[in-house]
Amino acid sequence: MARSHGNEFTLQAPQYWDEDQPLDLRHYWNVIDRKKWAILGLALAVTLLAALTAFAMTPVYRASATVLIESREANVVSIDEVYGLDTQAQQYYATQFEILDSRPLAEDVVAKLDLSSDPEFAADKRGKGFTLNWRAWLPFARPVLSTTTQTDPLQGVIANYVRHLAIEPVRNTQLVRVNFESATPALAARAANAHAQAYIDSLRNDRVAVTGSAGTWLAERLGELEQTLRESEQRLQAFREQEQVIDAEGLQSLPVREVNDLTSRLVDVRRKLSQAEIAYRQVANLEDTSLADRQGIPAILEDQVVRSFQQAEAAARQKVAELEKRYGPKHPKMIAAQSELAEATRNLAAQHNSVATAIRNEYEAAKAEEAALVRALATARQQYQTSGRKESELNELQREVDTNRKLYELFYNRIGETSATGDLQSAPARIIAPAVVPATPARPNKTRIVGLAFVLTLIAGIMLAFLLESLNNSVRSAADVEEKLRLPLLGMVPRLKIKRNQRGALGSVFSNKIEPGFNEAIRSVRTSISLDNLEHPHKVIVIASSIGGEGKSTVALNLAHAFAKSERVLLLEADMRRPSIGRALKLPRATRPGLSELLAEQATLAECLFRGGKGQMDVLLSGSIPADPSQLLSSRRLVNALLVLRRRYDRIIIDSPPILPVSDALVLSAHADTVIFVAKSDATSIRQINQALDLLLRVNARVTGVVVNQLDVRKAAKYSDYGYGGYYESYESLAEAS
Repeated sequence: MARSHGNEFTLQAPQYWDEDQPLDLRHYWNVIDRKKWAILGLALAVTLLAALTAFAMTPVYRASATVLIESREANVVSIDEVYGLDTQAQQYYATQFEILDSRPLAEDVVAKLDLSSDPEFAADKRGKGFTLNWRAWLPFARPVLSTTTQTDPLQGVIANYVRHLAIEPVRNTQLVRVNFESATPALAARAANAHAQAYIDSLRNDRVAVTGSAGTWLAERLGELEQTLRESEQRLQAFREQEQVIDAEGLQSLPVREVNDLTSRLVDVRRKLSQAEIAYRQVANLEDTSLADRQGIPAILEDQVVRSFQQAEAAARQKVAELEKRYGPKHPKMIAAQSELAEATRNLAAQHNSVATAIRNEYEAAKAEEAALVRALATARQQYQTSGRKESELNELQREVDTNRKLYELFYNRIGETSATGDLQSAPARIIAPAVVPATPARPNKTRIVGLAFVLTLIAGIMLAFLLESLNNSVRSAADVEEKLRLPLLGMVPRLKIKRNQRGALGSVFSNKIEPGFNEAIRSVRTSISLDNLEHPHKVIVIASSIGGEGKSTVALNLAHAFAKSERVLLLEADMRRPSIGRALKLPRATRPGLSELLAEQATLAECLFRGGKGQMDVLLSGSIPADPSQLLSSRRLVNALLVLRRRYDRIIIDSPPILPVSDALVLSAHADTVIFVAKSDATSIRQINQALDLLLRVNARVTGVVVNQLDVRKAAKYSDYGYGGYYESYESLAEAS
């Protein structure tokens, strides 16, 4: 807010610190120290209230029964039971926890323990009429009793029982604790054990019920399966008798063998037919072939008789050839040889024809045999297909019989197993630690309640102190002036110990020396002003404040007393709206005119002054209250009056009106050498002070510094880092002792 030119300060726009401020732990400690008695008082009051509440509460006892939920059911027999659970599934344990906390289980325990007659669980124990149920507003609270529940006493008892019950799974184990709270220790233990046992009994009852239901259903289904098996066996037997078959293997083996045999024979016959056909084609045109050409037919040459006839015919032909050389055609030997040759030729030709006939017959026989085998094979294949259909039908009937028999045997065996395990009283859970009667109540934990109440209230009190500290935006220490206002601190004036009916003595405090600490503070302010500009001392000094009631007039009056000890001083009362200097100095205002008459040229300066003696100040009161003080102070006559007064006095201290309500102080500050700003300690807000300083900034006023007035000396030691409070207290103690 201020800028220094030599030893003078002029106002400037507020700025923030550029550098980071270090954490001041002492400041926080001082905040706590200032409010320590209030914090402790609040903590003790709340702790006392919590203690009274805790000791007035009915003690509640908690009993716990530990139940082990088996991860694998014990196989007492090797037969699987009908009531089977997948105990390895993760959801199994969550399901069991919900069953433990279910309402039907609670109903069983309420009925077993006859809790309806217990006053603790009676539905009407809360009384009738309107009650504020604050738990209903909590987001995770259990639902309150409905109208139907309130009209049904049993439902109310069950609801109360459920509120006293807590199921607590033990993490990473198969254990679960059944906790029950009650004002009666024995009842808490009985209820916890009864609830755990009711859970185990419910599992057993469910097993028995499911087993019985399964046995009845199995018996009914077994009769139906027996009838179905009998009917399928009858259909199988009727088919066998009708088709005259024993089994599928006998029905299919004969056609298979017949088809295989016929196929083999047909292959052989077709091979022979192929060979016969070749020979047949060679002798097909034998009649049209000469005897010589027949000699080259392979089929004929392969005959052994033909080869012998050929040899005989060749020998006869050779003989005729030899005899032709020796005899003539008429010779008997020649004739005999010719006859023998002709006979041999005829025999050869006859044999050729016989061989050709045999080949033809063989070919025809092979063809006939092939045709017969083809027909037989077709008949055998047809029989095979017929046998295949019969086999399929027989197999289908046989499978139906086998399936029905297996189902019948399965149900027959299962109903026997169910009957054998129907009375097995086992359950996948057991109580490993029954609840015992608790010796000490679980709640209220009175020590914890009292301790937490004290600690939490202490913390809340400290937080409240910091909150109030942050909300209190006023000047209470030198650090506040330097950090918040950015102006020099001229002094901190302590609060005067003067009663309300002694306000008239304010003007003589400094001269009477009744407040040593106050006097010393005024001297410090005087010294700060004197040393501010030694080359050009401040002659005209305006004492200003942001609002009224900050002790501005008291500071001006006593500061004038302080300067008057060594200088010629004039105290000018420029507050023409609410003047107070005359009343404080007990000067008769009506006896002479004042500043208003001087500026209005209705009186001379000599007529207006109250002159003091040696070492005392002169006083110029405000005079009569004009209609428009601002206009009067803005006149040229004020400037002329100040020029005259500057020549006569070393210091002119002007008591001005507050800045924010009226503009008189701004007019006066424009004609002054400096402005001393007075702020009431721990009262005037920083915002009001800054507003007033901004107004001074607009008229280019020169502010020397700030005087913190009406300082609480006891608090000063806590708020201030400079030890003002401790110094003033020590100074006053020494003054009183002397």
